Amino acid sequence: MCEAFDTPRSRLARSVVRYLVGSPNHPYATLNQVSLNGSFDMLEIELEIELAQRRPVPIQHKEPVRLTFMAHDDSWPPRVLSTRENFPTGMVHTNLDREAGGLALCIWEEAWPDLSTNLTGQALVERLRSWFSSMAAGTVHDDEQLLEPLILASSHTLIIPPGEMHGPWYIQQAYKHEGQMILGLSKEKPERELTTHNFAIYAPQLPGQQHGALARTPYDLGALQQLCLNLGFDLIRDLTGWLQAPDQLRDADRLQPILVLTVPKRRERDAPEEQLELWCYTLGESLAQLGERLDITITDQKTKQTTYKLLGTAENADLPSIALEPWRVVQRLDRGTARQFAGATNKTDTPLLAIGAGAIGSNVAMMVTRSGIGPWTVVDGDITLPHNTVRQVHKRDSVGYPKALGLQFALDNVFEEGGNTAIPVNVFAPGEQADALDAAVRSSEIAIDFSASPAVLGWLSEQPIRRGVSAFFGPDGSDLVVLAENKSRAVRVDEIEAQYFWHVATEAQLKGHLSAARLDKIRYANACQDLSAPLPPWQLQTLCGLAAGQVARLLQNEDACFQVWRLEPVTGAVQPVVIPVQQVHRYQEGTVRVSITSGVISTMRKLRREAGGNETGGVLIGTFDLVRNVVHIVAALPAPPDSKQAPTYFVRGKKDLKPRIEELSSGSAGRLHYLGEWHSHPRAVPARPSDDDEGVFSHLEAHLGSLGGPYIMAICGEDDTWIRTGWAEHAVVEGVITHEPQ
Repeated sequence: MCEAFDTPRSRLARSVVRYLVGSPNHPYATLNQVSLNGSFDMLEIELEIELAQRRPVPIQHKEPVRLTFMAHDDSWPPRVLSTRENFPTGMVHTNLDREAGGLALCIWEEAWPDLSTNLTGQALVERLRSWFSSMAAGTVHDDEQLLEPLILASSHTLIIPPGEMHGPWYIQQAYKHEGQMILGLSKEKPERELTTHNFAIYAPQLPGQQHGALARTPYDLGALQQLCLNLGFDLIRDLTGWLQAPDQLRDADRLQPILVLTVPKRRERDAPEEQLELWCYTLGESLAQLGERLDITITDQKTKQTTYKLLGTAENADLPSIALEPWRVVQRLDRGTARQFAGATNKTDTPLLAIGAGAIGSNVAMMVTRSGIGPWTVVDGDITLPHNTVRQVHKRDSVGYPKALGLQFALDNVFEEGGNTAIPVNVFAPGEQADALDAAVRSSEIAIDFSASPAVLGWLSEQPIRRGVSAFFGPDGSDLVVLAENKSRAVRVDEIEAQYFWHVATEAQLKGHLSAARLDKIRYANACQDLSAPLPPWQLQTLCGLAAGQVARLLQNEDACFQVWRLEPVTGAVQPVVIPVQQVHRYQEGTVRVSITSGVISTMRKLRREAGGNETGGVLIGTFDLVRNVVHIVAALPAPPDSKQAPTYFVRGKKDLKPRIEELSSGSAGRLHYLGEWHSHPRAVPARPSDDDEGVFSHLEAHLGSLGGPYIMAICGEDDTWIRTGWAEHAVVEGVITHEPQ
């Protein structure tokens, strides 16, 4: 260190001096003076600033600053002053008033204990240079940032409602915590006046202001009056009129004034008002005492009655002697503000429908709500039972009441605004709530089935919704599945579910997903089905957090979704499995709906090409719903090795086929079934049934029709695929799928 300078007592100050004096690299700054002044170390530095040729703020290529450090105590941030006399005033991230040593600059917004852990002398100098460069370019305050405060506040806390910050105000809550007062305001007058406070609210609105430099916080009525006059508002004149009003005079000896000043702010001079700032002060004395100090009221000491002075005036009052205590003002959240804190990208409310308010539904709805996304309509016909409180958001006081109502109440209590609704019914028997359920279905942006019921998922797929989603846990609670339609509903959620069963049965990444059901059930009541599997709340919350994140992403993503998250309970590791959703071909006649994935068509065409001039074929695999008369074809298996193939015929063999079908059924928890047969026709032969093919279909009808399920035959030709579906008590349904060029 150069001997010409005294050695600072602050570690950070010494680091700055060492860097500026001893660094072999050019530090782009010059140390001019080091002085030790009582409890402070001060460095006079000239910074070299990188500047664009054109800049909106007149920052110079060399800027002098003074850094003031606490001696022997680096737990306080250094104070930064610009010592240039003509440094531009009124700028954001600066102070409004110039001090004796210069103009204070706001260099950092981070918490100093966190910033100081790795702030070297070099890093501090570079941060200063970067701040000046950003100030010159007009980017030190980004357009996306909220407006800067006009003054700072501290001490007691005032909590105000969300939305527009204007009165009239009423005190809703009041309590003390560690010697500090917390008041909660409401825009609605309470039915009964609180007796836990003795405040009278004075709440004027000042003229609109452009945000800029930070003014000094007033700590006396004289300083506040001067600040208000600078902003175009005569505070004392307005305050004296308020103090002399009958409502204030009536209880002047009992009530203390609390000043709540509203200041509209704009970003630019001619811009519209963008934000409101509230200042809150108390004076530590009663209305009667304040009126007397302003010489506008008089109080009879015997009767404690306060009246206004007929010729009283505050012109000669000693305003600087009337101390003020500034309060911190915080605003309750609505969904719009919550989205900012949660980092949500959607700008408006989004109506959501939740079917199921149980373990996954209640937690996901709560997490999504906390992100400012909603409101929700909750549909669930169950009541809350004691064991539900382990894994659901429902608490003890919800036991015995409908889950839907309990969840609605919980969601409404997250923010100041509610807007959530409950329909406590079973979707299959809505009764008098049928119209309300239909309206919720039609108006929701996304309808989500949390019920883990295949029947409910099927019901949802056929409703007039805008977009359907299903979210559920695997049998042992360690896997999360999310199936989502795209916005056009080109693939319905039940069709995605059918693809899910196929991939579960065939993908190595999902091995054991449906076969790992736990057997250690707990009986919570005395009915046969009153059983519940143990599931640690931390495990459930982890998966629900992933599901909530997926719901938020679906609002910005129009694509269909098929994702599984597999949680390893021992390590907490999560393995995501993303499966592309296949497009489907769908046809319907009467009450029967048939879908076949594009992958099935591609498989049949591929096997047909590989067979050369011979016919080939195999069996069709899929799922069906006997109640809704829906069948989904998700796979075409190739010909068994003992099949007979020739240019004019195909006879499907049996070798290893039955074990393969049983394996698929077991891997899908019994949801995949043999549905029928497919075969190919050679070039120049249309994909239409021959007499022999009609015989095959009659064979399927005889052997499968009597079992009550669907039976299907498909023929894959050169240009198209023909499909026929039969179902007992239903008409035969046929469809033709034209092939895409390959």
